[in-house]
Parts: sequence; C-alpha cells; structure tokens
Amino acid sequence: MEQLETLKLLLQQKKFKRDSEAFAATIEWVKNFPQSLKMFEKEHLRLLVCDAFSLTQEELDGEIVRAGGTNGNGSHAKRGPDSQTARRLEMELDALLPRGGFLRRYVDYTSHSEAPLAYHTFSALCAVGCIINRRVWFNMGYYKLYPTLGIIILGPSGIKKTSATNIAIDLLQQTGLVKVYSEKLTPEALIDSMRGDEAVGLIYAPEMTVFLNKQKYNEGLVQLITRFMDCPDFWKSETIGRGERVVKNVAISSLMCSTLDWFIRSTPEDSFGGGFIARNLLIVQNASARCEPIPTPGDDSIRSRLVADLATIHELSGEATLEYAALEHYKDWYNTDHQIQVAKPDHDMLATYYNRKPDHIKRVAICLHVIEHHDLAVCDHCFDRAIRLINWSEQFLPAMLEQMFKSQVGEAAEMILRIVRNAGKISHSDLVRRMSYRMNAAELKTHIQSLSEAHLIRPYYTNVGHWYEVYAEKTEC
Repeated sequence: MEQLETLKLLLQQKKFKRDSEAFAATIEWVKNFPQSLKMFEKEHLRLLVCDAFSLTQEELDGEIVRAGGTNGNGSHAKRGPDSQTARRLEMELDALLPRGGFLRRYVDYTSHSEAPLAYHTFSALCAVGCIINRRVWFNMGYYKLYPTLGIIILGPSGIKKTSATNIAIDLLQQTGLVKVYSEKLTPEALIDSMRGDEAVGLIYAPEMTVFLNKQKYNEGLVQLITRFMDCPDFWKSETIGRGERVVKNVAISSLMCSTLDWFIRSTPEDSFGGGFIARNLLIVQNASARCEPIPTPGDDSIRSRLVADLATIHELSGEATLEYAALEHYKDWYNTDHQIQVAKPDHDMLATYYNRKPDHIKRVAICLHVIEHHDLAVCDHCFDRAIRLINWSEQFLPAMLEQMFKSQVGEAAEMILRIVRNAGKISHSDLVRRMSYRMNAAELKTHIQSLSEAHLIRPYYTNVGHWYEVYAEKTEC
C-alpha cells in the first residue's frame, strides 16, 4: 500500500516522456493491476497515468494491447465509442458515491458484474428503502413521506439488467425481513398477499412486460401499484363477488427491468399522465463499461456484511429530519433549480416527474444517510449527494422520451433525414426506392417539403436529375 501511494504521488508531481523507461514499466504495471485494487482505484490510477504521460484513455488502451494485456480492469482493452462513453459515465458516477459504508461495500461486491455501476447503485438504494419501509418517515405536514423507492432499470438486451437486480433481491430475501412480490401478479393476488396489519415489501419485475403491457395496464394493476407506492395508511376495495378487502399501513417499493426498445414501444402514455412513471426513478444505460468473460463471484465475507448491514438498518425507527444546513440547501434548491425545471422541463413528459422530484431526493437522501451514519438527522453531505445522484441519472431521460413519444410522422421524417445525411447527397429516385417499404412517392414529397421548410434538407436540380442534401451542411461551406 505504501508503494502504491508513492507511485500516485510521483505521477501527480512529475511529467514523463513516452520514450522513457518509466513509460514501459508503468504500462506493464497497469497491464497487471494488483487484484486487491478496487475498481475506482484502478480508474483513478489510469487517469493519473494518462495525465503524467500526456495520453488519452484510448491511447493508453492501445499501449496495453501492444504490451499483450487487457485494459487494467480485467477486460480487453479495445473499446468502441459506446464503451468509452460508458467508462466516462461510470467514473463520473463512482466519484459521487461514498468512499466507505454500505454503498461502497455493495459496489465492491458487484465490481466484477458486467452490469453498469448505475444498475447496482440504484438497486442497492431500492433495497435500503425497502428494508426501512414505514419504520422511518419524513414529516411533510399533511402527509408522511416514507423512503421507499420505485426503480426502473432500462437498457438494451444483454446489458445484464436482471443480473444486477437479482443481487439486491437475493440479499433482501436472505435477511428474511421483507416480502418480495413476484412479477406474476393480478390486482386480486397482490391485494390478498398484502392483507394484514402491515403491507410492506417489494414488487420485483425482472421482465417489466409482465406488468406494463397495455392489457395489464387496462386491467388496473398499474393503477393499483401507483396508489400503493404512495404508502397509504388505509386502503379499501369492494367488489360484488369478493366483498370488502382492506389493506393497512402500506409501504411498497418496486424494482423493474425492461429493454429500452420495449419500454419505448409499449409504455402507455397514460402511465406518465397518471403518475406511475413519475413515481419511479428511470435508470437508463445504453452500454456497459465492464467486460467480464467469466465474472468472479463477489466476496462471501462482503456479502455477509451487507446482509448484516441491512438487518441493522431495519432496526432504525422514527422521524427523519434535515439538519439545518441540509434544510437550507433544500429550500435554496427548491426555490431555484427545482422551480426552473418545473417551469421549463427538458421534455413535456418530464413535467410530472419534476413535480415529484423533491420527494425522490428526500427519499434517496434518507437512504444514503442511514446507511452511512445510522441516525435519522440527514446531513447536508448526504442531501447534496442525493441531488447529484438523481441529476446524474436524469441526463439520459430527454433523449429516451423524445424517442418514446415521437409520432409515426416524426419517425419517418427522421429516417429520411438520416438517409440523406449518411449519403451526403442522394437522388430523388434513389430516395423513393429506399423509402418505398414505408411510403409512396406522394407521401415522401410531403415529408421532403416539411424538412425543406425547416431548413433540414435542401432539394436542388442538376442536368442529371433531382437531388437532396442536408441543408445545414451545405450552408456551412
């Protein structure tokens, strides 16, 4: 450890040339990082090496490949643009996390899982909120806010969404302290399973299609879950066939997974307007920074400690408060940044979510504080961390929502624009031929006229025919 600190100090204080002996020795060392190093430590050292030798991350990977190694994290060094972006995003997120405590132990335990760090981070927070359930609350004057979280994990197929969430679910089930409701539910089955003096637990849907398809939505399951996510003290339903059914002291968390394509294609718009989606944090990742051909299982001793941590957190009870600095921070954020987001959301469909964002922040802040400090007076440090974590997760939402609620006309126009841009210039006949499976020539003409009026596509004529090119690119020349 002393040698490692000496190396860090040397890399921070001195610049080196790539033709020096130090360069070859450093590349060899990065190629074979000590197994004891945590992922964030490896990433920090890579940054120091890049700075000391004036390298980009891609150049460092290339040097390691030439030296016959991996990228220093146990995966192959060659990376495409998506994984490079994913790596940067993972480093940004890791910098927001505590250096010690439950969450850092959880990150260490899952460090050899291929799933993105964001999936593990928010699955862990969901587990914490679930284990606390109604035992801790925040007084909002006219209602009590409980730290239960709704998390929806979104990403392409193969990004290990379920692998990430299963780890949190397994830890929760090992504690034996909360119920986990399976994805095969009807409204009646969910109500029956929650009847009793305390209806707490977690709804887990590793395949969200079971919950949020239009048939299930219309059957009332999503509306029921939406109501239960508000943690009512008392809920009653009465039907002719089954009579009166009462559920008391509700505290429901939810953890769901879906591919982006399915979520974009199949989510009913009513689920935004009705508040179901707004009650959840959407954790969107398009690629993973991790590559583990044969993942190494997490350390059993860390796992045991995590289970013990959850059991300890479960013992806390009472009213959570904000310390003075945290309360002033919250008021300042609420009156400035929050009001701006509500008035001018990045996307119209985010308006409902932004109205609920203050509650999301308080829930996450409570979860962060109890796992790090084991008391109920939330400090400004944890409150600020909650804001930063949620802001980090929100950066992926506008692009997803633009794609989700784009009209068929918009999709067709975007496809035409993409074809023209990729071609550089394209003849009318070629464009008609390439779009023939989607529309006829008359429909194409209508789209071209709209794109032309928006100064996106520029039609022009030559001696050999009718052509199109991207308008913006032409005017820059």
